[in-house]
Order: sequence, then structure tokens, then C-alpha cells
Amino acid sequence: MIMNDRHWLRLIFNLSGSVIPGIIFEVVLIASFSVLITVADAQGFPVAQESFSTLIPELVLGLLLVFRTDTAYGHYWDGSGVISDIVDLSRSLARSIWVYVDTKDEAEHQEKQNYTILVALFLAAVKQHLRGEKLDDSLKQYLTAEQVTELEQAVNMPVRVTLWLSLYLQKVHQQGKISSQLFSQMNDLINQLTLGMGSCERILTTPLPRPYAIHLKHLLLIYFALLPFKLVGMFHLATPIAVALLAFALLGIEEVGREIENPFGYDDDDLPLDAQAAELLGDVKDIIAATATKA
Repeated sequence: MIMNDRHWLRLIFNLSGSVIPGIIFEVVLIASFSVLITVADAQGFPVAQESFSTLIPELVLGLLLVFRTDTAYGHYWDGSGVISDIVDLSRSLARSIWVYVDTKDEAEHQEKQNYTILVALFLAAVKQHLRGEKLDDSLKQYLTAEQVTELEQAVNMPVRVTLWLSLYLQKVHQQGKISSQLFSQMNDLINQLTLGMGSCERILTTPLPRPYAIHLKHLLLIYFALLPFKLVGMFHLATPIAVALLAFALLGIEEVGREIENPFGYDDDDLPLDAQAAELLGDVKDIIAATATKA
């Protein structure tokens, strides 16, 4: 979801896309523990231990959190770039097929239109594949019954789409409807689409190394377990508030990394793949409509 950052008050109170739902339980739990330490301090128990702050250096914890967030944002940024490339390549391939493939009758013209539309469905197929979903019902209207059956049975729908496109280009090239140069150029676009899909799969299947993620959570747990003992001597009854604020800040940074690590899902912070796939389909339809007289 895209919001106007100028309306910062609206952003502050907007929970949609916020990390608050993901960390509220942990923050409350940590603050509740600090209440126990605060009560013990108020009762005269010697719980204030500022030396505890040296056990988990805040600089080390901060660097670990920054590295975790940077790694996740790298996934998000790479995913955004690859999807944009797929959109651009699809537009180029659809335009090339529609403009440069010669047709002699209505049947050939309709076949060309079907395959031009098929190019626009590649991103939708990639989207479904990355999310581990089957063929979307909204796409079936653009496919033949045989194609629908093949895609529903396919292990990798985007690969099947590129196979159909390659076979079509080979067919029209053998029939002399496109030159060898155009065939090579359009086939190269298909190869680049396949590479783009592979890059998306790499991003999806290469999360933060599990030992790193587990160790970071261990350090956060130890840090927040010791934090009330460090702060109670300074803040006394306000210790739970101070601890809760620090927990909100640090756990929020860690949660941001987790949220954006997979940019291909349905969360508000994920890439708008549904909108991009629909926009690409609309663009290809415009190409067909605007150049129909040239077919």
C-alpha cells in the first residue's frame, strides 16, 4: 500500500502496514517483567545493577539489527527491480509480436492476438508461482481449455508460458512471418524473462540464514531480560515505560526486516504484484487496440 509520507500524523496512527501488530505481545511481556523488577526495587530489594549493561554491548546489538534489516531490504529492492524488468521485457515482447508477426487471415490474426495476450499473463503466472498458488480463475478467460489444463498440471507455470511463446515464435519463423534477426531478438526477450523469474525464485528461497536469525533473537531476549535491572536505578517507577519504549524500538527494527524479507506476498508492505500484473495486461491490450490496423 502506498501512502503520502507528508501526512505523517496519518502514518503514525495507521496500523495497516505497521509492525505494531507483530511485536505488541513481546513488548507487553517485556514491560510486564520490568514491572516485577520495579516493584522489587520499590520494596527495597537491591535489584538495580547498572553493570548489566556491559554484558550485551548495545553497539553490537545495533549492528546486528542493522545488518538484518539491510539484508531484508536488499531482498525487497532486488525483488522490485526484477519485477520492473519483467514488466518492461513483457511490454517489449508483446509489442514486437503484435507489430512484426505477419498474418494472412483471420485465424492467424486471432492466434497472434492470443499469444500477445499470453505475454501479458507471464507476470501473473510468476506471481502465482512465487506464492505457491494454482492458476487464478481470472486468467482462464484468456486461455484455451487445453492451456488451462496444462497450466493447472504444470509444476512451474511461468516456464510453461515461456515454452508456448518459444514454440509460437519458432513456428512463425519457420513459416517466414518474421526474419531470423527478429526471431533471435524476441527469443532473447523470452530468455531474459526466464532469468527474471529465476531471480525471483532466488530471492524467495534465500532468506536470512537461520542460525543468524536465531542468535539475534537470543541476544534480544537476554538484553531485555537484563535491561530492567540496568534502568530501575535511574527511572524507578517509570522503568516499565522506558523498557517498553526501547523494546518497541528494537523489536520494531527486527520485525521490519522480517516483514520485507519476502516481497512477493499479500502484506501491505509487499510489492503490489496484483496491481502490476493487471496494469501489464491493460498495457498489452492497449498495444493491440492502438496498432490493430497494422496487423
